[in-house]
Amino acid sequence: MKILFFFLLPICSFCQSKKDIRENRVKSLTEVITSVEKNATYKDNFQKFDKNGNVLEEVSYDDTGKIKGKTVIKYNKENDKIEEYTFDSNGNLVERLMFKYNEDSEKQEELSYNTKGELMTKSIYSYNSKGLKKEKKTWDAKGKLLQTKVYQYEF
Repeated sequence: MKILFFFLLPICSFCQSKKDIRENRVKSLTEVITSVEKNATYKDNFQKFDKNGNVLEEVSYDDTGKIKGKTVIKYNKENDKIEEYTFDSNGNLVERLMFKYNEDSEKQEELSYNTKGELMTKSIYSYNSKGLKKEKKTWDAKGKLLQTKVYQYEF
């Protein structure tokens, strides 16, 4: 048992939670890759955080260091994600997601809009008596059911 714990400890020491980001007052994180095969070093990912440890902005890069895409996220006063904007490598808006929550801060609705502001998909979440996600149903803009995702838990 001690041996197992010894090997797991180094792995967990590199875990970064929202709490760790907040407590250490991290403002941003840049991930850099050094490729031995390509003999090159380049940015892989960049994240900017608010004082609560929420990701405000995330930028992903390709293996040449050029921007692949960017995501900007907004939160409400309860730290629930309420809007997410996705941009392509040229800075053009690709998608806008909006989220709605119930009084227990459980995500109830997710709306996806295209670049013209037109609704693409709508997802509704339901929860069981323990407050765990039970189901996610997704419809297209015309109201046609596209997918039902069922969450199953084992206790």
